[in-house]
Amino acid sequence: MLAELLVQAQQHHDQGATLHILESFTPKIKASLRQVPADHREDLKQELYVKMIEVIQTFNISDLK
Repeated sequence: MLAELLVQAQQHHDQGATLHILESFTPKIKASLRQVPADHREDLKQELYVKMIEVIQTFNISDLK
């Protein structure tokens, strides 16, 4: 399922698929952010989401097909 969303996000520029991928990682991100000082959490969360979007857009999907 995640692979299908990744293909949709890249090939069809489907923002909904990208959002779905990001949402699937939200619980892990929130759990990980609890290990970071509170005053750095929001900045780090934003940086993580930006990096995830970059990875979604550049991931080599040729191995998934």
